[in-house]
Amino acid sequence: MIRAFYGNGNQLYWEKNPAELRGNTSDTLIWVDLQSPDPEERRRVEAEFGIEFFTPQEAAEIESSSRYFEDAGGFEANTAYLVQEDKVYKTKQVSFILRGKTLFTLRDADLKSFAETVRKLKTYKKDAAGKAIQIWLLLIETQVDLDADFIEYLTRVTNTVSKRLVKEKDIDEETLLRIAQLQEYTILIRGSIMDKQRLVSSLSRSSMVEKPEIVRLRVIIKDINSLLQHTQFSFERLEYLQNTFLGLVNIEQNQVIKIFTVVTVVFMPPTLIASIYGMNFEVMPELHWRFGYPFAIGMMIFSSMAFLWFFKRKKWL
Repeated sequence: MIRAFYGNGNQLYWEKNPAELRGNTSDTLIWVDLQSPDPEERRRVEAEFGIEFFTPQEAAEIESSSRYFEDAGGFEANTAYLVQEDKVYKTKQVSFILRGKTLFTLRDADLKSFAETVRKLKTYKKDAAGKAIQIWLLLIETQVDLDADFIEYLTRVTNTVSKRLVKEKDIDEETLLRIAQLQEYTILIRGSIMDKQRLVSSLSRSSMVEKPEIVRLRVIIKDINSLLQHTQFSFERLEYLQNTFLGLVNIEQNQVIKIFTVVTVVFMPPTLIASIYGMNFEVMPELHWRFGYPFAIGMMIFSSMAFLWFFKRKKWL
């Protein structure tokens, strides 16, 4: 799908899958958004505007040249966006190309930040969003806000897991898997935010970006830095919860081992006594003694109770 955004005076409108992408004399093509395009749509935009998008393999690479590129003609960049698919969060690569007065975006997912940006653009005047660079910054700002909302969501879930773990001492396998999942999501959102940090930092150092946009980029960098600090705190907290969980598991296992040890020790003297009187020697005075059997049983009970009393006195039980 292709969406083309045009500016006309104080009007800003868009078309879906337009037959002609280039605007007329009264219109300015500001933004061309390709969402899950088929090969023909992608070739059409590349051929008509003389651009070339990164391939999925190139966009996923971590080399600086694949994440951000700048020349006299404009900018090319790739950044990771966190999306939810089938109730699982994962990162998707989004490509940006800024050539002249037009911004080109390529994505394979329906991103909430793009829909939210379009909603904002409907209320903006042309002087507020009449530049492609301004739309690009608005996309970044919107995604940073959504990343902040996702971090708040992770914090709420972490609080729930923490209360459940500390108060209820719930140490089932599901709790451990939930903590591991939260750690994975924290790593994903941190990587996505760091990707945007590199992009914004590179844009702020560019000589082709004007001063008003530089000021705006500095504000975005401050917001991103605060989010990175929060993700670091969240990850450390999850690591603490994981250690707490493992500590509770060790305590529970130690209790089980302790019980088995006590039972073994308590039944050891009766077993020894029974073994002695189970010997087949002829000279054993107690064998023909009338009270031999009650005597042996009494010794067994006494030895067991003596060990139980000793453990209780030592507060091992």
